[in-house]
Amino acid sequence: MNIKKRNGNSKLGRFIKKVLFIDLLKGMSLTLNYNLSRSFTLRYPDEEKWIPYKRFRGQHTLNRDPQGRELCVGCELCAKSCPTQCITVVPMEDDTGRGIADRVAKVWKVDLVRCMYCALCEDACPTEALKLGREYELACFSLDCAVKGKDELLVPIEEQKIPDEFEGGVVARARLEITDKGIRVIPDLSKCKKWW
Repeated sequence: MNIKKRNGNSKLGRFIKKVLFIDLLKGMSLTLNYNLSRSFTLRYPDEEKWIPYKRFRGQHTLNRDPQGRELCVGCELCAKSCPTQCITVVPMEDDTGRGIADRVAKVWKVDLVRCMYCALCEDACPTEALKLGREYELACFSLDCAVKGKDELLVPIEEQKIPDEFEGGVVARARLEITDKGIRVIPDLSKCKKWW
């Protein structure tokens, strides 16, 4: 086998590429194509916000049934299946009708700093009380706000920012809201567009 042909380029071909600056022209054409194409920049958080797909794994939510009862029965399977041990569940007996069974979680908290968002806790839940939601804005000023308790995660269905049936994967018009609890970006789901 000829040494010139093994590399796929002959000496003459490499010489022509060097003289005519073929590689430089290829690189410059790629750069020019990117400069002339449409920009993907979002005007976040002032005007736009990305709405994740249904399968997105964000902040945990504890759910209720249509009658408003808690679905969590305090079985502690989510805490046992967690590889980082970031979930704490303390069960208690309850006869007030607050939950779907006579046992509910007295304490349910998750440390979002330690969480890997692997969804093993969601898979282990027998009553589908625990889901990883679409909330991805989790920044805070202290580690205390990174530990979410049952009161913060047990959100009524009508107060969810993004409904479960909404497909996602779009950019929605949004407005920035500054309150004493912090800054929130409120999306308008009626005005959406594909983001790519």
